[in-house]
Amino acid sequence: MKYDVVIIGAGPAGIFTAIELIRKGANKKIMMVEKGQPIEKRRCPKSKTNKCVNCKPYCHITTGFSGAGAFSDGKLSLSPEVGGQLPELIGYDVAQKTIEYADSIYLEFGADTHVEGVGREEEVKEIRKRAIKAGLRLVDCPIRHLGTEKAQDIYYAIEQYLIENGVDMLFGYECDNIILEGDQCKGIYVRKGDENIEIFADHTVIATGRRGADWLEKLCAQHDISHQPGTVDIGVRVEIRNEVMEKVNDVLYESKLIGYPKPFKNKVRTFC
Repeated sequence: MKYDVVIIGAGPAGIFTAIELIRKGANKKIMMVEKGQPIEKRRCPKSKTNKCVNCKPYCHITTGFSGAGAFSDGKLSLSPEVGGQLPELIGYDVAQKTIEYADSIYLEFGADTHVEGVGREEEVKEIRKRAIKAGLRLVDCPIRHLGTEKAQDIYYAIEQYLIENGVDMLFGYECDNIILEGDQCKGIYVRKGDENIEIFADHTVIATGRRGADWLEKLCAQHDISHQPGTVDIGVRVEIRNEVMEKVNDVLYESKLIGYPKPFKNKVRTFC
């Protein structure tokens, strides 16, 4: 097999790579390789068994077209101040414009036009004042809530769009390694059971997400590829009575708060 571009992983990074190649008029022959299933075939047995059965060879919740996003509650945080190091890598303004552009694509494929956390300025001002008194900073972060079922519909529409625009998709295949000639990547080795395939490509995009982080780490070590791991957060679940946060959640839907508590003043933040 020979392609112009091969994309490893059909999560959001891989999906938007393919969309951009199509919309920029690159006229490239594109292959996406995903070890999970297309979104319409992703099924978690937990809904029937009421417990995780540790599906093999992969989890349908985290693996497959659209990645973990298909079965999440579908929240898009529309601010560069949350969600990673993108502003540090490309600059705050470019990050904001990129978020807005990605959001416009979700809208195009059926996302709800309503945005949480905007308007109601006086109430937000009061919440910010209370946060300051508690030693916290309230982050302005509009949120578009897709909803779990809506997210699946949106990603199915995107999947069909890619297929209709000539993107080939290979599901159920796992990438074993990259094909190197000297210091150039010429494609990838993939397998499914006893079947092994070589896919040659002029360009290879690795978009394996969090689920593929360990695999990517080993790949980089094997081929002496310079890389830098992202930060990993340690989280705790704290449950409180609804009355405590009811007003905040009503105004902001999901408040983003950052603090640096004593004595060590390490950064802590709310998540969900």
